[in-house]
Amino acid sequence: MEAESPSLDKIDRKIITCLLQDAALSNTELAERVGLTAAPLSRRLARLYASGIIKQRLVIDAPSVGLGLQAFVEITLDRTTPQVGERFIEHVGKLDEVVEIHAVAGDFDFLLKISVKDMADYKRLIWQEFDRLAEIKTIRSTMVFDSPKISHGYLPK
Repeated sequence: MEAESPSLDKIDRKIITCLLQDAALSNTELAERVGLTAAPLSRRLARLYASGIIKQRLVIDAPSVGLGLQAFVEITLDRTTPQVGERFIEHVGKLDEVVEIHAVAGDFDFLLKISVKDMADYKRLIWQEFDRLAEIKTIRSTMVFDSPKISHGYLPK
């Protein structure tokens, strides 16, 4: 169970803003930028992580590690029952190539982000892994040419 999210004061917001701009800041640099010493900064960071407001993730540059093809895949299931949706999420959630799963409302049920080596690898994924789920009604793919902006969040004003 996740802890209740604390309210964000001016210093919390400044910490988050600094980390969004440069997540590689050392605690010393971060403390200096937000006007704290090491101990209070550490306590605030611990609270922000424990509450789930800040989540630490490693982000790799896919093409740099040989994953030259990214795609967004729209999935429509033939039935939209909780059991079918959960089975789909469980299956595709185990696939390394599926880097994001979004349950959505609209013309399709799920939007996936896929990261693979090339088109042959994409074909293998779709034909071998997705074909195992009889509940998939349609698959529609959009290939990514470039990603000029990727953001991992912002603080609303």
